Order: sequence, then C-alpha cells, then structure tokens
Amino acid sequence: MSVAHRTLSTRAANWLLLALLAVYIVYNLGPIFWLVISSMKSRMDLFSMPPKIFFTPDWGGYQSVFGVGVGANSAAAIGVFDSLLNSVLIATVGTAAAVVLGTLAGYVTSRYDFRGKNDFMFFVLSTRMLPPVAVLVFYHIMYAELGLTDTRIGLILIAVFINVGLATWIMKGFFDGVPREVEQIALINGYSRLYAFRKLVLPMVGGGIAATAGFCFIFSWNEFAFASILSTTQAKTLPVKISAASGATGIEWTQICAAGVVLIIPVLIFFYLIRKHLLMGMTFGVLGRR
Repeated sequence: MSVAHRTLSTRAANWLLLALLAVYIVYNLGPIFWLVISSMKSRMDLFSMPPKIFFTPDWGGYQSVFGVGVGANSAAAIGVFDSLLNSVLIATVGTAAAVVLGTLAGYVTSRYDFRGKNDFMFFVLSTRMLPPVAVLVFYHIMYAELGLTDTRIGLILIAVFINVGLATWIMKGFFDGVPREVEQIALINGYSRLYAFRKLVLPMVGGGIAATAGFCFIFSWNEFAFASILSTTQAKTLPVKISAASGATGIEWTQICAAGVVLIIPVLIFFYLIRKHLLMGMTFGVLGRR
C-alpha cells in the first residue's frame, strides 16, 4: 500500500472516530440540552410541532419551581426550597456516613483474614441486589413503630443502608492496591497501626474515597422508592416533590423540566469539588503517586 493510501485510510479512520464520538456526545448530552431548553419554554412552545429550537425564553417554570409564581401560576407553584434542603442534607450526611463505614470495613476486609470473610462480603454485596420494593413494607412498618416515618434521620439511615455495601466493595479494591509493606515499615519504626492507617494508607486511597463518595452521592440523591413511601411532608426529597408536580391544567411539564435542571445542579457542584480526587480514583491512584 502506498503512502498516499495509508494517509487516506488514516484520515478516514480519524473522521469515523470523530463521527462516533459526536454521536456518543449527542446521545449522552442531548437529553440534558433538551431538558434545559424545555425549562425555558412557555406551554405553547413546549408542545409546538415541529419542536422549536429558537424561541423567546419564558421563566414562568422557574418562578413556579421556586414558589414565586403570580396569579394563576401561584396555585401550581412547586416551591422546592424545603425539599431541596432535605435532599442536600440527606444525600450529604448519608454519603459521608456510608463512606466512613465503607472505608473502615473495606480496610478490615482487605488487611485481615477472619472466619466467614467471604460470606460477609457476599452478604454486603447482596444488599445492592435486593430491589427496594421487596423491603418497602418491612421498612414502613419498622419506621412507623420507631417513629422514623417522614423524618430526615430515617431517610439518612436508608441512604447509609443502600450505599455502605457498595462503599465497602469499592474501598476494599483500593486498599488491596496498597502494598502491606507500607504499614509494616511504620510498625517496625514504632508507629501504631492506627497512625499508619491515618497518615500513610488513607492519603494513598484519597482518590478512591472521592470516587466512592461520588457514586454514593448519586445513589442517595436520586433515591425515589424509599423516599416516596417513607416521607409525606416534612422529609420529602426533591425527586418526590417533582413527581407530584401538577396544576389546574394537568401535569406541568415546564415546571418539571425547570425542577429537573435544579435537581442536576447540586450533583454538578459536588463532582466539580471532587474532580481532582475523582480523576485519581478512576485511574486507581496512578496519577496521584507519580
């Protein structure tokens, strides 16, 4: 094959790769783009056929979402401040607790061999296999007896329950990647195992902790099944609040789209804050230990 043919083949392959990448980006970001522009449309523009890409922005959806609607729209206002605060508090505290417990459990299962270890790890993993609908009735009865129904503490405990198994498995993998000689050297030099864990091992798995926190936060933030059954008014989260959006004319899709944009923003902020550690976690700490 001549040089010209090889150059042509290389260019064709590059263009094909770019085309596939463009399709992938549109496939993943297209729904988010459509959600954003739909949140700024009036009801007439939202249901126009063919769909409008260029239109005059209407902020009525956001006004209703934040409870500042006027006139006829005020009756249909969602008012997301309380539910947004509930979601932020439940997801943040639940994620922090799950990551702490998962980190400790992951370290123990990585460094120690004990009787029933494999059975314990399978049990921890099985908590992720269980569909929420299978235990909803049990939790509803238990929470009613304990007085945890429609409380933030109750939903925080749910967030810990659904994430601690995932956190344990992920962190065990990261701890397995840290040589045991790191702790052995510290012990030989007279330091305690706790000191070696805090000062030597934890900094080496910082990226893994960030990655684990990211996954746990997403699952806690998007949790709907338990929140819809175990919360009614005081502890209602944002996904549950959005699902109940309706007005005099039926489902208010503009409000739902606007609330969906609001629902995405805290997740973007959270991942922006942990972006550096998350990169190290996704590469198993290789970039951080160069």
